[in-house]
Amino acid sequence: MISTHLHRVLATGILAGACLAAPTAHAADYAFSGHIRFHNDLVQIDFALAAPASVQLWTDSWLGGLNVDPQLSLWRDGLRVAANDDDDTVASGQGYYDAGLSLHLADGHYRLVLSAAGNDPVGASLAQGFSLGTEAPIALTDWTQPSSDINAGDQKGGFWQLHLSGVSQAAAVPEPASYALLAAGLMTVLWLARRRPGH
Repeated sequence: MISTHLHRVLATGILAGACLAAPTAHAADYAFSGHIRFHNDLVQIDFALAAPASVQLWTDSWLGGLNVDPQLSLWRDGLRVAANDDDDTVASGQGYYDAGLSLHLADGHYRLVLSAAGNDPVGASLAQGFSLGTEAPIALTDWTQPSSDINAGDQKGGFWQLHLSGVSQAAAVPEPASYALLAAGLMTVLWLARRRPGH
């Protein structure tokens, strides 16, 4: 199981998933942000490159140590391309524990996964999941992240912010619960439409 109990991700700059099927040749910058609730939540962003390009992928959500210590892993066709925890040199505004990747990539489709540091990819395949994926979810307010400073009381928030620069298209991957909610809503609308007089 790749994602466990992924809390509703509120992201900005979301494009329809269909846009990824036909990327344009123009590179752009995207910013996503939201909140995770549990120690084994995953935030997943799909992006595409219409041509080989240099890209920068980074977080700037550290906020002085009051939020989750993020790490990034990058995947193509389900195989790991790169991973990083604690690189604040990719862009200005990053905090000490923020993550970043700056690399040249071939054209195609990629998946970027943000997880809390300590929830590491298990292997070279995304299908193998993440190290904390089988654990019962622990609220971030109750979890001591491996890199936390217990005396400072840091890393107890769930805010995250992620930037992609130089990509053609990008969109957040909906959580499984969102698909279920959408299907239930659609069924309710259809049921109400059939109950209307004259139908």
